[in-house]
Amino acid sequence: MKILALSDRVDPRIYSSFCKERFGDVDCIISCGDLPEYYLDFVVSTLNVPLFFVHGNHDAPREQESLAGGTNLDERVICYRNVLIAGLEGCYWYNGNPHQYTEREMYWKYLRLLPRLLFARLKHGRYLDILVTHAPPKGVHEGQDPPHRGFATFTHILKKYRPRYHLHGHVHLYGSAQDIATQFLDTLVVNCYGYQVIEIVPEKG
Repeated sequence: MKILALSDRVDPRIYSSFCKERFGDVDCIISCGDLPEYYLDFVVSTLNVPLFFVHGNHDAPREQESLAGGTNLDERVICYRNVLIAGLEGCYWYNGNPHQYTEREMYWKYLRLLPRLLFARLKHGRYLDILVTHAPPKGVHEGQDPPHRGFATFTHILKKYRPRYHLHGHVHLYGSAQDIATQFLDTLVVNCYGYQVIEIVPEKG
């Protein structure tokens, strides 16, 4: 399954008349947050595939549950083409705007997600394949300033449930010296700033 993962930046290679030609073979779109709805609507309409998303800290207030007809992944686990995708929105608290959380608040969000992970394990034999967040995990790809720090809660999820991918945004990429993809235990952590194309082979069954 091929995924077009987006975050943080309206990319002219996607927001163009060549979008279908370049990305017409993707099976779904995943937004890691901080993208305008007009952009997501353009990509969904052009490629005609499902959108799954989490909110970033610059998105509209949290009561906005839908973007461009997509599925909000926050505190949910969905199964798409036998790939299990879970999500947690937002970034580290820094000024109190929507979609910002303390470490304690994010841990409570994880606890609300936990029953869905356990149900996925019972039904599919595994907890999840892809974790989607806006912020990075603590210790991987995080920034030096307080707003861009990573969540220890996410690192805990990677250690305990071993997803194959962790897709995030939030940390902007300005040069080749910054890591885009980093292996952490069994998980490839991918910074999807701008866009990344992810290919994953679904589990059998």
